[in-house]
Amino acid sequence: MKIITLNISGMGCSGCVNTVESALQSLEGVGSVNVELDKETAEVSYDDSRVQLSDFEKAIDDSGYTMKGVKA
Repeated sequence: MKIITLNISGMGCSGCVNTVESALQSLEGVGSVNVELDKETAEVSYDDSRVQLSDFEKAIDDSGYTMKGVKA
């Protein structure tokens, strides 16, 4: 499993956090998700043979938020 931290904009409340977490956790190959509202990030543990960065971006966008890249 790999771990990646995604930068996300548009979240403003705990409901937003729950929406993003649910969207990412629903992807095949995602092990765990930890969204931090104050940092506007999501730390995702995933199997890179089953899910790609583009899948994360689509799930976030489909939820009404914007992925602003990957935190270095």
